[in-house]
Amino acid sequence: MRRSLCPSRSATSSPLVRPKSPESSDSEDESKRKRKRRKNAKPEYVPTPLLPSERDSYLSPYRTMLVTNIEKSRATPETAKGDHEEIFLQLVKQPFKVPIAGYAGGLSGRTLGLRRSGIRVSLYDPYVEGALVVFVPPDMTAQEMLKVDETKKLVHVVVDPMLGNILRPHQREGVKFMYDCVTGVRIQDFNGCIMADEMGLGKTLQCITLLWTLLRQSPEAKPLINKAIIVCPSSLVKNWDKEIAKWLGGRLNSLPIDSGKKEVIHKNLESFMSYIGSRSPIPVIIISYETFRLHCAVLHRSEVGLVICDEGHRLKNSDNQTYQALSGLQCKRRVLISGTPIQNDLLEYYSLVNFVNPGMLGTANEFKKRFENPILRSRDSEATKDQQDKGTEKLQEMSNIVSNCIIRRTSALLTKYLPIKYELIVCCKLSEMQEQIYRKLIKSRAGELESETGKMSTTTLSFITNLKKLCNHPALIWDKVSGEESGYTCCRKLYPKDSVPRRWTLPCRERCEFWIIYWP
Repeated sequence: MRRSLCPSRSATSSPLVRPKSPESSDSEDESKRKRKRRKNAKPEYVPTPLLPSERDSYLSPYRTMLVTNIEKSRATPETAKGDHEEIFLQLVKQPFKVPIAGYAGGLSGRTLGLRRSGIRVSLYDPYVEGALVVFVPPDMTAQEMLKVDETKKLVHVVVDPMLGNILRPHQREGVKFMYDCVTGVRIQDFNGCIMADEMGLGKTLQCITLLWTLLRQSPEAKPLINKAIIVCPSSLVKNWDKEIAKWLGGRLNSLPIDSGKKEVIHKNLESFMSYIGSRSPIPVIIISYETFRLHCAVLHRSEVGLVICDEGHRLKNSDNQTYQALSGLQCKRRVLISGTPIQNDLLEYYSLVNFVNPGMLGTANEFKKRFENPILRSRDSEATKDQQDKGTEKLQEMSNIVSNCIIRRTSALLTKYLPIKYELIVCCKLSEMQEQIYRKLIKSRAGELESETGKMSTTTLSFITNLKKLCNHPALIWDKVSGEESGYTCCRKLYPKDSVPRRWTLPCRERCEFWIIYWP
């Protein structure tokens, strides 16, 4: 009979071995039960290893495949040679892919199956040269550091070096200002701000830097927000999407919503608002003011971490539907971008401030009574000295309040980075023909003004425009002269008899445009 080579019997059994005799140290008064148990004990089989030559003699040709499989099962994954093991190892080495269309991974950098360390650390090194640190943990004594829990310790918040290294000094200051505002550091219980820099200072880049920082980190070493909404005019939706891709290099997925069927837009917004947590495949949507107003019911369903309103002066009227739709958004961190926050009156200014920080200046009636009325009275020409002093005092009081949530810099900062601008004024004398036509038109128009009792009309502005054209070239007013319009008939004789102005288009490759040249 052949010996079994199953895994439970790795070797053949040894010859029968009788049980060991009782130890001599047993006492004579051992109980009969123990003696009987030893007497009836079954013999033990002690396995003894076989030599390779002895083992091969017991193998059957019909069991060769079984032996091969047993040897493979004993092999480690690193030494496995079978096709099945190689395919399995290749599958294990491949990264896990989330079966969601368009999923690009979470912003936290966490990997599936990988537990994060309990000790909190900053996402970037705060002590490297040029690092933009927007939050510094409070200083602690040595005794406090011994008692602090490492899993609850606050860490530095550092702007991504990819953005921090390209920001100019005023832009770094702006990012720090907005971060302090939206986190409630500058004004307790208020989390909004107005970015009111003049055009050309990089307001868009500063807001993108703030958005990326909030989506990536916080003092608790986790993202501060999970999703954000950018609201802007419809003409700027694509531009915002391009700016995000330009500065972040495709690391942040954004969804521009500017056109399309109403059902498709509604479905995309529902999908965006349904995501909860930091695993949203598209954490940012860019939407126009009109589209937001139409779909505000969907956007009000859940909380949003941050909202950025570009060209925010469109919210100057707190009674319109767009203002009401945006005010109903469940979002306490609000950033408003406007190069002209004050346009007409103080009540419009109040509407902008009240949108980003509701209640900071009180209600509209309280604002009128407390600030607007005294300030307007002081500007009146018949205001008394007391009224002027009170108006100045109230204006200063209001400025002190709103200065904590509004930052504004002028384009004078750019003089450090731009070359010197030279303006040269070259005066060109009119040709003899241009001068004669100019005098004729002035004389003709003077007669018309006398008949109109000297009143200015809309035709006067048109006449001035035609004079500008004449100074450039007489051919530019040929249509009016040849058409014998009122006031131009007197100039027909000054043009050559065979005058037919021609138009020639000259391409300019250097400037990627065309020059249009006229000559009689």
